[in-house]
Amino acid sequence: MRVCVRTPYNGIVPMPAPGTSPDALSMGGIASIFRRPFLEKVADGMHVPTILELADHCRGFSPPSFRASLSEWFEFFYGLLFERHRCEYVYKNAIATRIFLSRHSLHTSFMTDEIRSAGSRGDVAILNGTSTIYEIKSHYDSFERLDTQLSDYRRVFDRIYVVTTARKGESAIRALDPVIGIIVLREDGALSVLRESPSNKQFTDPGTIFDCMRQSEYCRAVTQAFGFVPQVPNSLLYRRAREMFCSLPPDIAHDLMVDQVKRRGKKRPFVELIESAPVSLKYVCLSFSKSATMATNIATRLQEPLINEKVLSFPSGQAE
Repeated sequence: MRVCVRTPYNGIVPMPAPGTSPDALSMGGIASIFRRPFLEKVADGMHVPTILELADHCRGFSPPSFRASLSEWFEFFYGLLFERHRCEYVYKNAIATRIFLSRHSLHTSFMTDEIRSAGSRGDVAILNGTSTIYEIKSHYDSFERLDTQLSDYRRVFDRIYVVTTARKGESAIRALDPVIGIIVLREDGALSVLRESPSNKQFTDPGTIFDCMRQSEYCRAVTQAFGFVPQVPNSLLYRRAREMFCSLPPDIAHDLMVDQVKRRGKKRPFVELIESAPVSLKYVCLSFSKSATMATNIATRLQEPLINEKVLSFPSGQAE
């Protein structure tokens, strides 16, 4: 199953009222509502005070009515981030909508930010028939630790990309090893590939790959490769299974890991939440896995008015 997405943010944020400075916006506060802890607040019905506070800061940008759905409010705030503060979340959401949901099935692919490769953890990893890691370097990030991060990723992932701004993309092509792909986020929100990443899985490290897996996953991988799992006490299982796994060719070890880890993919009602969420929330909903009940609550509240009262206004009376 694929989820159809659109990214209609370019130019949708109204110009501010005269005298309103973009610097007055609490962009950090806006970015915080696109994180998993805030989705938990939505699930518990504790989100309204934060939205009202942010709405007051943004009253010069023609926010929705309080009777508008919570989804509309998220779309409004995301539009502000997209136009005025392209933080890491904007990049992650672009990968989620324009790459993952547009090209892959939720039932056979998996997107995560939880796979650690040696001493680094990539911003977004996608596992389907292979593995791809995306390291984000926004306008606000430097390339200071990038060489170390990319070296770590090459020990686990088949294809490795740096996702950055159009300006930084050109310098990245000159500075980074040709095995690193380069993708840039354009002004209109499109992702453009400046350089493709070639396959790297034959150069990965089985030991580092093994350490990406949970116990149940590496036991299944070892059984798949050797026909059995070592019958030893639990205290010795990790070491013995790892020794067996490390004897495999790198590309075989990589493919076994992909086959196991992508099984962590979403199940209903998490899939239902992802399908019903507005474009602005696709990434954070894809990464949400707290509980099925919370996922159902979030999906319901996104369709409800922010506040149900018939007549409400901002403290200074700017909006209904």
